Amino acid sequence: MSFEDNTLIAFRPHDRTERTAAYCLTEASKLLLTWAETVGTRNVDAVLSLYARDAILVPTLSDDVRDGEHDRRHYFESFLDNDGISCGITVQKSRVSRRLGTVVIGGLYTFQITRDGETSEVPARFLFTFEEIEGRWLITGHHSSKAVEDV
Repeated sequence: MSFEDNTLIAFRPHDRTERTAAYCLTEASKLLLTWAETVGTRNVDAVLSLYARDAILVPTLSDDVRDGEHDRRHYFESFLDNDGISCGITVQKSRVSRRLGTVVIGGLYTFQITRDGETSEVPARFLFTFEEIEGRWLITGHHSSKAVEDV
């Protein structure tokens, strides 16, 4: 990814320091990797703590759009209820809104899920949106669906 320049795109409200496109992309990318690692712990509360209160989740293994913490909790309690899970990520594209400081990252990931001693792979595509809210980077949107062709 390249930007024409590293210009000011927004201010952090709590300290009014500059946020560059590179800074925003770095912070969002770190949060995406933290999300993948946290999914592997199967800790529902830890996963949910990475989402903004009003985040929208369109999950991989459900047709329901989840827009509240209770709905996201219900999904992750089911999704993470297995003997083991891991998530490998391949980022394809990313962009930063220069005006708002919102970062969008899309790509592919593959979940390896172990249930009853059997491991299966679920290749999927994703689109995450990230924003810094009250000094903390959080997931504000997450769409995921099974890949329709082999990844």
